Amino acid sequence: MKTIFIEGSLETVDISNWDKFVDTHPLGTIFQTSHYSRLFANQKSFKPVAVLLADEAQNITGVLSGIIQYQLPGTMKKLTSRCIVIGGPLVQNNNPSLLKTILEAFDNFISKKVIYTQFRNLFDISFGTSSFTGLKYNYEDHLNILVDLTLPEEELWKDIHKQKRYEIGRAGREGLTFKPITTSADLEVSFELLKRIYKRIKLPVFPFRIFQNAFDLLTPKSLAFFWGAYLQNELVGTMYTLCYKGRIYDYFAGSDTEHNYKFPNSMIPWQVMMWGKNNGMTLFDWGGAGKPGVPYGVRDYKEKFGGRTVNYGRFEKIHKPFVFQIAKVTFKTWQYVKPR
Repeated sequence: MKTIFIEGSLETVDISNWDKFVDTHPLGTIFQTSHYSRLFANQKSFKPVAVLLADEAQNITGVLSGIIQYQLPGTMKKLTSRCIVIGGPLVQNNNPSLLKTILEAFDNFISKKVIYTQFRNLFDISFGTSSFTGLKYNYEDHLNILVDLTLPEEELWKDIHKQKRYEIGRAGREGLTFKPITTSADLEVSFELLKRIYKRIKLPVFPFRIFQNAFDLLTPKSLAFFWGAYLQNELVGTMYTLCYKGRIYDYFAGSDTEHNYKFPNSMIPWQVMMWGKNNGMTLFDWGGAGKPGVPYGVRDYKEKFGGRTVNYGRFEKIHKPFVFQIAKVTFKTWQYVKPR
């Protein structure tokens, strides 16, 4: 068994074999593909990393792909480094031995690079729990909401909370229109909207280059779609989605607070779901709904669009506990002093 390590550059491996493996794996998602990794290449605050397993015939038998994120710049960069793996490891036939091999290789590799690693599961991977816990990864419950787009439109509409149904209708009466973002200029306008939102809630947002990469690289492959709610010619709300194997992922979204009373945040998700249903998509994935038992306004909002709540959880390991505590204080201080 050959183990291939990738850090930063994706030019040293046969990308087609990597993506072919993810495409044909039952648990494969866009986040484990080289398409997603490429969005973060050559970025100051990000670095794609991956471990691939290959057999003697050079066939890929395992993929574990993540993104290193440096949450703060400059001297704080290494103090705030983390690796996020969305979707978890993929191995041939979910083979326990291969899973253990790829996790051990990745853990040994990534523990030297970041303070902590987090696996955000998108499916039930309880079959791999012992492999994670054997490497001292801790499991935490984490919710998500999935909407089945194969249901009849009437059933999907009925499943939406009556207040949301009113708001969706009101958005149309207020003159809002929904359409895809098709130009880089409109993409930049939507990004400025997102930046204002994230500045207000004091959280970092990906740099524009990441979304421009998705627009340039993924949109032509129908792997990403960018949406806008417009009041006449003014963009007042937006949603960025990733699409893969029939699944729509809510990636980023938000609206101009000055126009909240026109309900773009109610209109857009419904319109995206209907677009997906009419274009052969089978599932809308809200991309996370917080921890069970912990109040979370975002979850309250998402639940009003129907669907089913699942708990696939997360695995997390702190590689450098002392530095991790410093990083937590550093980030909270940054949030406090960052101007609104």
